[in-house]
Amino acid sequence: MTTLTMGSRAGEHIVDEGNPQHTRENVTVLTGQNLAAGAVLGRITKALASSETPTIVGTGTGLMSALTFGPAVQTGAYVVELLATSATAAFSVTCPDGTVLQNGAVGTAYKSDHVSFLISNGGTMTDGDTYTITVTAGGTPAVQGGTGTGAMSAISLGPDAQNGLYRVINRAAVANGGDFEVIGPDGSSVGRFLMGTGSTQSASFTSRQINFTLTDATDFIAGNYFDVIVAAGSGKVVEFTPTTFDGRHEPYGVLHDAVNATAADKAGVALVRGPAVVESAALGWAAAVTSAQKAIALQKLAAAGIVAR
Repeated sequence: MTTLTMGSRAGEHIVDEGNPQHTRENVTVLTGQNLAAGAVLGRITKALASSETPTIVGTGTGLMSALTFGPAVQTGAYVVELLATSATAAFSVTCPDGTVLQNGAVGTAYKSDHVSFLISNGGTMTDGDTYTITVTAGGTPAVQGGTGTGAMSAISLGPDAQNGLYRVINRAAVANGGDFEVIGPDGSSVGRFLMGTGSTQSASFTSRQINFTLTDATDFIAGNYFDVIVAAGSGKVVEFTPTTFDGRHEPYGVLHDAVNATAADKAGVALVRGPAVVESAALGWAAAVTSAQKAIALQKLAAAGIVAR
């Protein structure tokens, strides 16, 4: 006789719950996930990216400089469009997701939680001229600020990575190497490291925020830098994975019913806040999650009002 095994049923892990309109949210389960009801979820909130300073498209001759990125930066194209023909023209800024930020003006530093920059007039700016700031997911940053031609590789995030811009800047010239400092999005120093002095020397930097390898080619000069962007992630949910630091290492909630997103993103519903009580034994975990990691995750869910019994 064939033995049939019944999987977890929708919501059976919930012992008690407040108003579902408050405690639950619609979610999108990322492609490649096949999750049972009661699966503990993480949410993609970070994505490594890179960008280059764009040039103007149109008849104006302005220059964009001092480009930097804030904690809300998204992957995709930011469109900066001139709204008048003048030396101090106003411009609009539209995010990749279509959100329109506050307007700015030529000659005045523009600042936002997404992008910040300065457009300098090189002649009369023209209505309709545009700059497109492309933030490329997974791109490899190039060295800037001088004549060095070394490369950055093996970039990864640590558990305390911040969204925004990491600047890796050479503070002093070193033959066949460099004396680099890593500045975090909040302006604090993440650490400093000295590359070796052999030809085409490589050195790796590790921290709880960001990790990478630098390789020297033409000697770095003081002031050479690499910009690493940590952009907002997709916001989609996946199985909680405490060793993958793109946001899924933090418990986000508990899936209400089974979702098979093996072939494509799929919609689902998740319990993401309390008051709620769930049955601990009915929760689903990735095979590699240890007992200690489960205990920490349950403490974090409890802080959000989802208590496991």
